[in-house]
Amino acid sequence: MEPQVFWYEYLVMGLFLSSVIAYPTVALFVTWPLQSKLRLKHHDYITDFAIFPFRSFNYAMAIVIPFLRWKNEGNRIFIQGMHWARQAASPLQWWLSFWLMISMNGMVLLLFLMMILDFLGVWSLGSI
Repeated sequence: MEPQVFWYEYLVMGLFLSSVIAYPTVALFVTWPLQSKLRLKHHDYITDFAIFPFRSFNYAMAIVIPFLRWKNEGNRIFIQGMHWARQAASPLQWWLSFWLMISMNGMVLLLFLMMILDFLGVWSLGSI
């Protein structure tokens, strides 16, 4: 009988619980205040492009990742909207967005790593 790998399951579940807590927190303290702040200046282009369940993730991505280096690409209005969201964010909003990005992306990357390693037969994760 193979030993079970509990630490990997705990890490994935910990990141899942972290994202379940981070998503409404970012929606409440980052997305809604930034939307209202940017709408007053008519700079809220992220809301035009992103649909409801993915809006908080797009705002978090706009705050954490510096998109201004892609300003010469085809969709300049969206890139400029991302830059305005990054400029309007406070340091607390940046940390909350960073928390959401790390927890969601980490969980997805670990799940893909688990599937790839199991497919290659390098590491059998049992009944997961």
